[in-house]
Formats: sequence, structure tokens, C-alpha cells
Amino acid sequence: MQVLKARCVTLAAITIAASALLVNRPAVAFETLSDPLPSGGQGPEMVVIPAGKFRLGDASGRGNDNERPPRIIVFDQPFAMGRHEVTFADWQKFAEANELPMPDNEGWGLSAQRPVIHVSWRDAHAYVQWLSRETGARYRLPTEAEWEYAARGGSQSYYWWGEQLDSDEQAPRAHCRGCASSRLLRNKTAAVGQFPANGFGLHDTAGNVWEWTASNFTQRFDGSETQSAGLLDNGPRVVRGGAWNSGPVYLRSSMRDLKQPHHRDYALGFRVLRELP
Repeated sequence: MQVLKARCVTLAAITIAASALLVNRPAVAFETLSDPLPSGGQGPEMVVIPAGKFRLGDASGRGNDNERPPRIIVFDQPFAMGRHEVTFADWQKFAEANELPMPDNEGWGLSAQRPVIHVSWRDAHAYVQWLSRETGARYRLPTEAEWEYAARGGSQSYYWWGEQLDSDEQAPRAHCRGCASSRLLRNKTAAVGQFPANGFGLHDTAGNVWEWTASNFTQRFDGSETQSAGLLDNGPRVVRGGAWNSGPVYLRSSMRDLKQPHHRDYALGFRVLRELP
């Protein structure tokens, strides 16, 4: 199994010609995959994310200090990312196989297609380990850099869709407090896939639930954003993407926050990464 390689250089070292490559990608057909589970059914639907480069962090001046300095990250190999956040239906297969209780769904109803919530970083890590054993593929949580690259979908703007929250479309692009979500969705998560996909074909990379990443949280970028934290490391982990109860500013692609690895709440879930051979 090939290990994903990411190399980073400071933004100052990038030439103007290289910077010109950081543009929105045109719409393309997305390559998807889903691994069968021996116990029946399929694992999460995954989308192949192409190799490429992007600028990690905030270059707008509108972000926080811990989103700077921005730097260029290069991914030499493609990888696959969950098209959606892991759902309660996905989690139930894991829970039944391991005789575990289901997480609290807050009584919101139709939870099978809602993102799983009330799962800690360690819970999410246990899920990807199980998924790897079941399928024979290597699943894991994405690093912070992998998450942002996939979440931007080829965009370098404030939000993955542009510089402003408003849209020419009638429907909002994300689910948050202040995103003009339907009144039926207020004060709860939305079923996955209800909002438009980004340029890589991923849904809900802004809003709905915060997503765990594999990376330790640091106050400034120091290279750890491309690395996974150790299982026994008790330091805070990076969460990304904002949630249903977040204001619009938290949905920007470079936004970083932190949670302790044992933390669980009703606005926190995750999405999985699958390494490709």
C-alpha cells in the first residue's frame, strides 16, 4: 500500500507561475467507490480526490492568526474521501459488529441519513480501524491538510463556492445558523447530501457538523497539519468545517478549531479517507 506523500513549502518560495495554477477546477465527472463489507452492505461512498497542489490556510486577511502563514501543499498521489459525513447508518454496521450501543441521536428522527454525532476522536479512530480490517483497504481520518484540500474542491476562495455567503441560487449552499436553511432543519443536523457538492463532488464540507481530523492542533502552522496524531497522544485535535449551529464565518475553508480527543457533542462528526493503491 502506498503512503500518501505531502510536501510543503513557504508561500514566499512559490513563483507567480505556480500561483497561477491555484484556480477553480472545471466541473468534471467524479470517480466513486464503495467497498463491500463481509457482513453485508457497503462501506461509505468515497470520491477519488486527484493529486495536486493548493494553498493551505488563510490568504484573505479575514481569518484567524492560527490559519497563517498560508503555505503550498503538494499531494503527489490521489486519495479517496467520503462523499458525505459518516452517517448513523454507516455507524450502525460498526456498532452491531462490535456489540456497541449507538450514539445519542438527540431524537431528531430519520437519523440513519444524518451524520453520526456524539462520537469522540477515539471513537472515530476505532471506526476507521474496523473499516480497514473489514475491507482490507486502509481507511483513516484525514489530516488537516488533506481535509482542507478536499473540502475546497479546487477553490482558493473564502468559502469553497466564493468570497461571499450569498448565492445566485434560490437554495443555500450549506447548513448553518445564518445560512437561510429551511425552518425544518433549524436546531438540528440535516440529512447528508441535501446541499450542493463542491468541485470534487463532496457534500457538506461547510456546515452540518464539525469534522474530526487526524491532526494535532497547534496555534500556528508548523508542519503537523500534514501528519496524524498518535493514538496515545492526549493533545487537542483539529476539527474543521463548522456545523449547523455555527455562524457563517465558521464555514470558511481555512477555519480551524480544536476539541479534546475524548470530547463528544451534538454538532461533531467526521468523514473518512481511504488510501489508494
